[in-house]
Amino acid sequence: MTIVVKVGGALLEDPAKAVSEIQRVMSDRTAVVHGGGIQITRMLERMNIQSVFLEGLRVTDENTLAAVAAALLGEVHTALVKELRTQGLPALGMFGAIHASRKSGPWGLVGTNVRADAATLQAMLNAGQLPVVPTLALGGDSLLNVNGDETAAAVAVALQCSELVFLTDVEGVKNGEGVVIDRCHEPGELLTLKFVSGGMIPKLRAVKAAIEGGVPVVRVGRTVFGGVS
Repeated sequence: MTIVVKVGGALLEDPAKAVSEIQRVMSDRTAVVHGGGIQITRMLERMNIQSVFLEGLRVTDENTLAAVAAALLGEVHTALVKELRTQGLPALGMFGAIHASRKSGPWGLVGTNVRADAATLQAMLNAGQLPVVPTLALGGDSLLNVNGDETAAAVAVALQCSELVFLTDVEGVKNGEGVVIDRCHEPGELLTLKFVSGGMIPKLRAVKAAIEGGVPVVRVGRTVFGGVS
């Protein structure tokens, strides 16, 4: 059974806690995808660059992309791989396994149509390794900033995994009254509702893409999409 685990920036503030959470849900074949939104914003603040978001995606020019790469690869990725190895897990960093096309519109150097190198990732899993994938993609002529949730869905679909787990600092997906939704079979329906906004938009789009791509179960906190694992 292959599981893909997405770890967000808030949890990654404490790598030991992040690894503990990964261990709680992982199987014998696990790939980890990590973002780093908090760390990227902090890096941008150090560089006196303002963060701008449209539909939950960070607008990215060349200076912002440099900060994204520095935070993701120089801070978050290395700390997470190091902590996984310290805890005895066979983690191996996998920058270069994600490809994307540049998104049209006002977002700048942001990737869409995210694709994962399934053959390379499968080879690592078959060798008993735990691939750790940062959310920075190779584009046609530049690196591209890609949404972590979309990247996790792409990896999950490429590996045809049995379950995609979003480790998050929130309880789960909430309805209009602020109550956690325990189960949902149609994530696309939630995207049409007015209370869905900000970062929840790309997350639900990623859930929808994973389900439509053949991933049977997706978990966001306590909220379960799809069937029962």
